[in-house]
Amino acid sequence: MIQAVDANDNETERAQKKSRKTVPGVIRAIWKSEGVPGFFKGLHAQILKTVLSSALLLMIKEKITASTWVLILATRRFLLLSRGGLKNA
Repeated sequence: MIQAVDANDNETERAQKKSRKTVPGVIRAIWKSEGVPGFFKGLHAQILKTVLSSALLLMIKEKITASTWVLILATRRFLLLSRGGLKNA
């Protein structure tokens, strides 16, 4: 909200408005215009975004972990078989 500027302002007024906006000023403006619910505007969307990104991250992590274990076990088996094959030859 600090970065928001009305579209119908000219450039000088826009620069003056931007420089005068502060965090306490924005908090007062939200409190006056929307009350307590104004502080929680967009919270649902942010929670949904966080849950989805965390779920995606964990899914990718599990896939990488499973693939890594398969590769480690396959490499180990290959190395054990190749050592055993050399001794018999």
